[in-house]
Amino acid sequence: MDVRRQQTLDLRRQIEWTLARAVDPGDVLPMLHRLARLAGDGTEESAFANLHLAELLVERDPWRAALYARRVLASQDNDRGWATLALCQTMLGHYRFAVTAYQKALANAPDNPWYAHNLGHLLDVALDRPSDAVGWLKRASEGAAHSREVAASYAHALARVGRVADARKVLARAMKRGSSREYAALLQWLDEGAPPHNDHSLLRAAPVQTIAARGLRAGGDRGRAALASAGSSSASTGACSAGKRAGDVSALQSSLPRSPPSRAPTVAELDGVLARGMASLPLDAKQRTRAKVLARDAAGYFAPSKGSKGAGRSQRAAVDAIAAAVAYAIVYVDHVPLTQAEVAACFRVGVASLRGRFGELRAHLDLTPGDARYATLHRV
Repeated sequence: MDVRRQQTLDLRRQIEWTLARAVDPGDVLPMLHRLARLAGDGTEESAFANLHLAELLVERDPWRAALYARRVLASQDNDRGWATLALCQTMLGHYRFAVTAYQKALANAPDNPWYAHNLGHLLDVALDRPSDAVGWLKRASEGAAHSREVAASYAHALARVGRVADARKVLARAMKRGSSREYAALLQWLDEGAPPHNDHSLLRAAPVQTIAARGLRAGGDRGRAALASAGSSSASTGACSAGKRAGDVSALQSSLPRSPPSRAPTVAELDGVLARGMASLPLDAKQRTRAKVLARDAAGYFAPSKGSKGAGRSQRAAVDAIAAAVAYAIVYVDHVPLTQAEVAACFRVGVASLRGRFGELRAHLDLTPGDARYATLHRV
């Protein structure tokens, strides 16, 4: 076995080990990027890396995640690849494409109730085809009888095709396991005869069960409901709105910035903010020096876009968040026992802002704990 092949296998094993233990699956993003570059096109390791990248990035960057999913599907007909691509297209508003992708996912995994639910929900809500949706949602209900979201979607589709009595029976069974505001609103809509001019605002479709969800699976329906609130942000637009849960997606997206600030911070700006913030952190002189090196290495990522103009308070906040992320990167690399909240407080930025910028730095620089480029504490 050649050296490159051995490195690829070792890295995949390391990723699998980390995924099984990591509180935040995003911790493996740098390793997945490295594996995707190292593995040859069409290999099992390449498919593994690209699939996990797609699943982890689908909520924050669906367009980019779709590219990774397509790389998987170029070499293998994979139900998770199709389902992840479908969720990407749903979030991007490409509903017909999403329907086709979910159909392909179901062709590979016909017993998966979540694929059937998402397909049925899209047909009913996004494409206004409730008669085509009922069969898929019935299949989903049979496979996930405990799910509140599936029951609500099934009842909604039944009512829209005129089967209000059947919809009430489905909802009544679900409400025996517990009620909610959503169920109460849906029941009121059914009591009114399910008028089309006042369509009920459904929960959005439950997303693909990705690796990011595995820690929640033991929680059953409660875990899936949490995922649904952070999942497909576009599935419920059109025939019905997303309801109060839209704020959950907005909060998630705000904590994971998609683009650099409008103007690249200068080295002097970063150095000044870093020096002030790190003065309140228990970091030694070597660690502060490595922070400056890391900031310079990352500066190219935050290059300005053409024609952009940075100004005022938003630009200063962006520089503060980047500096805080650089400081926390040293904390992360050197295993310093500080939380993100503690570092964020020293720079007077929000934890979500620090987390988002740190995520970008970690992926861009392939940062890992003990990274030899920036670590000052070498453990044996």
